[in-house]
Amino acid sequence: MAGVRLSKLLTFIRRYLLSVLFKQKPVKNTQHVPYSPQMHRVLKLSFPLRPAIFLLVPVAIALLAACTPDNNQSTFGTAGPVAKSQADLFVFIFWIAAIVFVLVEGAIIYIAIRYRQRSDSDKLPHQTHGNNKLEITWTIIPVFILIIIAVPTLVGIWEQQNGVPDDQGEVLSVVATGHQWWFEFQYPDHEVVTANELHIPVNRPVAFKLESQDVIHSFWVPKIAGKVDMIPLNDNYMWMIGDEVGTFYGQCAEFCGIAHAHMRFRVIVDTEEDFQKWIAGMHTPAANPVAGSAEARGQTGFLTNCSMCHTTNSTTPGSYARETDAQKARWDTWIEEEDPKQVSAPNLTHFGTRTTLAAGLQDLNQQSLEEWIDDPSALKIGTRMQKHAAVYDTADGTAKLTPAEVSDIATYLLSLKPSADAAAAAAASAGSDVDGETVFATNCSGCHSTTADAGTGPGLAGVGDRAGSRVDGLSADEYIEQSLRDPGAYVVDGFSPIMPNWSGLGDESIDALVTYLKTLK
Repeated sequence: MAGVRLSKLLTFIRRYLLSVLFKQKPVKNTQHVPYSPQMHRVLKLSFPLRPAIFLLVPVAIALLAACTPDNNQSTFGTAGPVAKSQADLFVFIFWIAAIVFVLVEGAIIYIAIRYRQRSDSDKLPHQTHGNNKLEITWTIIPVFILIIIAVPTLVGIWEQQNGVPDDQGEVLSVVATGHQWWFEFQYPDHEVVTANELHIPVNRPVAFKLESQDVIHSFWVPKIAGKVDMIPLNDNYMWMIGDEVGTFYGQCAEFCGIAHAHMRFRVIVDTEEDFQKWIAGMHTPAANPVAGSAEARGQTGFLTNCSMCHTTNSTTPGSYARETDAQKARWDTWIEEEDPKQVSAPNLTHFGTRTTLAAGLQDLNQQSLEEWIDDPSALKIGTRMQKHAAVYDTADGTAKLTPAEVSDIATYLLSLKPSADAAAAAAASAGSDVDGETVFATNCSGCHSTTADAGTGPGLAGVGDRAGSRVDGLSADEYIEQSLRDPGAYVVDGFSPIMPNWSGLGDESIDALVTYLKTLK
């Protein structure tokens, strides 16, 4: 009985769709309608066919063009075993589907031609309902087809979820974190942290731990590996191997908010030698700006306006742990405060070596960077930087900076590259006067600003005036120095005790830092 009702329902739906498409009134019940030749006349479409073809042809060409292997995000031109396995499976299923399509459509066309009305004297054929043998046959055949498809599909899933292969070289571990709307990459074994540009060595397995700090994202590198979701409070895992040296596109593949389409990244597959050079470079400091230069002025502008959210110096021992702690503290601040002035932001260490800007959205150069600093929404709408950073608290949302100040900050950021002479210069300057501003920029700017704006830590403008009255019996110099050597001793109300012990900086660096902090007004 249920089968009969379903059959009647499907017949009604079919007739209704025919009536809409061809503007024909559906026949209510053919069993009670006498036969007439008009029942077999060719129905006329309700729209002109030729214009429709002209419209469909360019659409079809555009869709086919997206499948070309050379397209940056095509899944057909693979550059890794995981992507190749998935592409081969797709091709296998496609040809099975194509064969089924040809057979079914061919049968329909053959029957329509073979049993068409040839003259007005033709009578309506005898009407039958159902054929058990046919129905059993076309039920069993799809079952076998699905089994044929399911076997390689399940094998591929098990192979890719069975853990990273450890017989193809040393496994590189990477923690990839999705943020609205950028990607953070951490290399825990190498204590390196960067953003939006992922470096991996060719022909070596890379094991990913996928996290999200805010909403659901999806990590996808079409030419190297498939997509896996990044879910808050639920870590996922995947692996990939890049078997070609080059730069490949990555994309968030899960709608995550207003700037989802602009949440991109690059995967740079290096030779083993170049990858090791990159790792070493990420532990090499950038050269200190020359006093009075555009870079020096830009560094000051950066420390004043940007350093609460962005870090530029994760090159020294211990800086990796400090950055991960600082990022968590920034996020906690953003969650807890009603109008936060600090958010999780990309690490900018050696920013000048990168090739793209705004999470892979534009090529990086002086002009594009200046435009980004002045008005991020001109390139990418919805950034938290523009919404929460104090420097953008203006009527039109543009930065409270002059064009010259914007240019200086851009020049400083583009100068952040590993300096072959920086380490030697640092060693040679040991014993000479230490620059307190440089010590601050290298170690403190990730949590503290040089203004009154609070971040992970309190703003330090006027700290020299306040410090002398904080603790009875301690001068300003003594209070600041003890706060550096034993941060837990004096924690400012409203802030978490997460500041590390800075005794390892040495007496000269601490003295220089104290002197510099007292100059902040």
